Amino acid sequence: MGGLRLILIGGAFVGMVALSVVAFHYGGVGGLIGGVLGFVLRLFGRGTDWGERIGNAFIGALMGLPIGLLIGGVAYLVGPQLMAAFSAP
Repeated sequence: MGGLRLILIGGAFVGMVALSVVAFHYGGVGGLIGGVLGFVLRLFGRGTDWGERIGNAFIGALMGLPIGLLIGGVAYLVGPQLMAAFSAP
């Protein structure tokens, strides 16, 4: 059961990175930034040894990728409309 779980988690991580790279100009930058921020914030968090910290950092990156992609996509779609609304006389 442990091997199947590892394959599923690894596939989800690789899939999110690939989705962020493919949608780079449509908010994927936010996904990559969210993944890096999640990794770094969890890396220096609580943990008894470096193995546990690396595992926590991996989960932080896995959580940061979709949240960053969502925020980046919303900024890409809503940003120009907000700029047009604020710059109108």
